[in-house]
Amino acid sequence: MFLIISTLDSHFKENKDYNGDKQEGVGLLQFTIKDARRHSAATAFLKPAMSRPNLTIYTHTIVRQVLIENDKAVGVEVIRGKNTTEKILATKEVILSAGSFNSPQILMLSGVGDKDELKKAGITCKKELPGVGKNLQDHLFMGVTALSRQQFGQNHYLSKWNQAKALMQYLFTKKGILTIGPLEAIAFGMTDDSPDRVDYQFHYASLQIGDDYTVDMYDINTFPQNDGFTILPTLLRPKSRGYVGLRSNNPLDAPIIQPNFLSEEQDRITLIKATKKAVDVINSKAFEPYRDRLITPPDCGSDEAILLHIKKQLETVYHPVGTCKMGNDEMAVVDNELRVKGIEGLRVIDASIMPTIVSGNTNAPVYMIAEKGADLVLK
Repeated sequence: MFLIISTLDSHFKENKDYNGDKQEGVGLLQFTIKDARRHSAATAFLKPAMSRPNLTIYTHTIVRQVLIENDKAVGVEVIRGKNTTEKILATKEVILSAGSFNSPQILMLSGVGDKDELKKAGITCKKELPGVGKNLQDHLFMGVTALSRQQFGQNHYLSKWNQAKALMQYLFTKKGILTIGPLEAIAFGMTDDSPDRVDYQFHYASLQIGDDYTVDMYDINTFPQNDGFTILPTLLRPKSRGYVGLRSNNPLDAPIIQPNFLSEEQDRITLIKATKKAVDVINSKAFEPYRDRLITPPDCGSDEAILLHIKKQLETVYHPVGTCKMGNDEMAVVDNELRVKGIEGLRVIDASIMPTIVSGNTNAPVYMIAEKGADLVLK
């Protein structure tokens, strides 16, 4: 962790709180960790409330549709167990918090959306809102990776023996590598296309992901076991827009998700510039005692070669937003109190209401949306 701070400090100013009054700069990543474990929203908010008499939690339950009568949401219809359908009526409001993929899907299944698209799926349009499912945005990243001279990274922990030792250390001391995620430090910067506002982010991991594009980010068995480190240039303000659509009128069918990544040229330009900056950082003098050699991108000789690397290794950061956006224009789905336009008693409270993606990770902003949404419901 100290390595990346000292290294990036020659390229970025240190920023101990990138969630403070200034975002640009480099610092250690902020986490939601309690007692050496990730403290999720379910752990922090849901579990303490589970004993309340006015809360009932259904698991293994699929929402078939919001029940809408005379432009008012009166409840939901759900599928439980083996295709058992049940109607749950609301006394006040129905709140959708199913995320940027499922909230628009549920609205469309309920007859709220673009009437032509609903007709294709065999659904009667109850309220035409053409923006439902549109405006999908997400952050993207890929890796600039080097091998290390020393054993200080996370790769060597991936052997079965070292995994077992790390587990024992965690179980008995609540210390060690299992107390933190793979990302350790972070930096925010600005390309010359955006001189007044950050447009890219670096995630730093003391982990190398190889040079042959065979690593599956979500399968540790595919990772090399020789140590290295990676900077992940991240596109913060994508211009590209995708959509979520219906595959059918069956709620058990996954929705169509078309993100249209890198469809806008500016997104490609920004990622190329951020990648070049990451290469400069890894090749900097401060890394010399630790860097063996840069292994990706394999060719930094041209923008075309860098773009090819980006396309081969591009990953979503899983920050989808925008598909039920808040606003006043014709494509807006909810108003400034998160109420679905034209439908009484129905709100959407999740990341889908963001008109534009935030220039950073979405976890804390979604908590804010939830807190503000709760205030709006209770007022």
